[in-house]
Amino acid sequence: MKTVGKILLALIAVPVIAVLALVLLVDVNRFKPHIENAAKEQGIALSIKGDLGWNLWPSIGVEINDLSVVALATPQQPLAELTRASLLLKLMPLFSGDFQVDHLLVDGARINLAVDKTGTGNWEALTKTDTNGDAKPATAETSTDPAADLTLDIQDISLTNSQVNYSDAQSGQTLALRAINLHLTDVNTRAEPFPLTLALNVEMAQDGAAPLLLDIALNNTLSLNAQLSDITLSDGELQLGVGKAAPLVLGYQMALSDVQNKPAYKGQLRVKETNLRGLLAALGTELETANSDALTQFSFSAAIDGNDQQVQLTNLVLQLDKTRFDGALAITDLATSALKVDLKGDSINVDDYLPPPSDTEATESTAAQEDTPLPLEAIRALNLNAKFALQRMIIKQMALENILLTVNAKNGVVDQNLTAKAYQGEVKFTSKTDARSDKAALNFDGAVQGFELAPLLKDLQMDEKISLSGALQANTQGAAQGATVNQLMASMNSTANFSGAQVRLAPLNIEEQFCKLVNLVTQNQEQVTWDAFTEMRQLDGNIVWRDQVISLNSFNAGVSQLLLASTGQINLANDQYEFKLPIKIASASAAAQLKGCSLGTTNYWVDRGLSLLRCKGSVGALDPVKDCGFDKSALGDLTKDFAEYKLREKHGAKIEEAEQKVEAKKQEVKQQVEEKKQELINKLQNKLFKTPASAAASSSATEAAAE
Repeated sequence: MKTVGKILLALIAVPVIAVLALVLLVDVNRFKPHIENAAKEQGIALSIKGDLGWNLWPSIGVEINDLSVVALATPQQPLAELTRASLLLKLMPLFSGDFQVDHLLVDGARINLAVDKTGTGNWEALTKTDTNGDAKPATAETSTDPAADLTLDIQDISLTNSQVNYSDAQSGQTLALRAINLHLTDVNTRAEPFPLTLALNVEMAQDGAAPLLLDIALNNTLSLNAQLSDITLSDGELQLGVGKAAPLVLGYQMALSDVQNKPAYKGQLRVKETNLRGLLAALGTELETANSDALTQFSFSAAIDGNDQQVQLTNLVLQLDKTRFDGALAITDLATSALKVDLKGDSINVDDYLPPPSDTEATESTAAQEDTPLPLEAIRALNLNAKFALQRMIIKQMALENILLTVNAKNGVVDQNLTAKAYQGEVKFTSKTDARSDKAALNFDGAVQGFELAPLLKDLQMDEKISLSGALQANTQGAAQGATVNQLMASMNSTANFSGAQVRLAPLNIEEQFCKLVNLVTQNQEQVTWDAFTEMRQLDGNIVWRDQVISLNSFNAGVSQLLLASTGQINLANDQYEFKLPIKIASASAAAQLKGCSLGTTNYWVDRGLSLLRCKGSVGALDPVKDCGFDKSALGDLTKDFAEYKLREKHGAKIEEAEQKVEAKKQEVKQQVEEKKQELINKLQNKLFKTPASAAASSSATEAAAE
């Protein structure tokens, strides 16, 4: 037994003595020139300014200090620098021939990558030919069996105080990753979880723009199998900080499979509630919204499933302030960016997210002059199949319910289809946008049925000066084209037809205005109490929108015993409108039932169209009581016409007799003139035939007499 013990002691002592001899008797710095020359043969200038050192206990390994790497062709431009690196192996497993890494440390690594104005990267110099023009021999690569198991067991891996700098002289972009600190503990390939932490600062900049500064912190648990084909990320959290804004926090769980061949992944994503408004402000985008609390509450969660060809988010829940969306989102083809969206929401007020209204005319005028180019390139690249459903939406103060919007976009053509309930009626709208040329071509078709007017005007806050009640039906078709928003509006060409029944207009009573006009012309007064509204039995009309002018080509309505028509236009360019309201009494029986008008027994007013009422003013400050009144010019013409009518009615026979006498006298005078003319012509002709020498003069005289 003593002999066996001595043998075992000898077996242990020999490698220990050998290691001690290697560490204590051999100065590792003597190998520095050999290492640098080997690198030089590969076109790399490797400079080891610090010492190489050994570590012996409790782990054995080597340490290197103050190292730099440059290309021989550009010796003044270091690609990489290193303050310190060390590799420690566990001592005891070495005695059994097992190399287990105790600690791999890299500190103060600095990597500098740059692309010049010709598009050449500074790292490319490492692979260029030598001075003789011969290409550098490729280093021998160790062939590995992808199916072979990798045994990895490392106590600690650390990358500290490191940075990566990248600049592109062609694009003017720069990227700097600073204060990189990566730490892994108990790294293994036994599929046993181990922690990973990463922190760094990012600075991105573009020529002429302020740099973007980000703080990134990542924590998760990682597990690997021996084939490195399956990777699991659990308890993951990524924090993205921008300026003074609260950081965006993303939680995740992820399982990756078949990484070596056909990678696929599946997991969960969750964005904790954050203030998007503050985050966007920190990114340089200050938003002015009608509701200052808009975009202050945002959260997101979804299951993720994908591979190298597609990715989809299912069981998606997106909370935007008070609105919740559920559904799915997928990129069905990464190569073509084919996007599919299916979202359902509860209620949203779009007006909260629109810019606040301007209080000054100058601002409105400036805004009107500004133009926004259409994103034609983005539309052409769009590959989208989307469906959005909302229970309720407010937009431009109008309330819509049960909204369903579908959008299909491919190859520069976008088709949209919208259906909704609104004000006890139904809304349908379809449009097609073709962006395949240098201008977008828009075609649309819309219709509303049973649209109640009173609640609409109330929501639009237009019911203080004008009140309308009743339901409308309307349909419209139109087209426009242009490369900007203003060009689209300027080229708009559309028509609309509308109809309604039992529509009531207040506070204007058109029948009252008509009777006031009649009484003014007839110089009679009749005291009648009028209703403060106009009720139209039925109405219909046609509207044309062309060259930024909306023209009311026809409008017909039954008002009590009257027939009301209208023509006019709205000029969008100057915010002005003007309408004339021709009115006539429907029939003699209707005239008899018309109270408040001093019509007498005359039929003058029956079936006579009277364009005596006119409404004119600003669309933005619409006020029918103030804007509508008598047309003084037309009223003057009517007064003279009515006076002549009354004169004929009273003295018709005498006037007709006098007119007949005047006409007879006119005929008599005309006959006398003809006779005198013929007599003069005869005399001239007699003189003409007396003396030939005077023929020319007589001819001229004849012509003059004829004249």
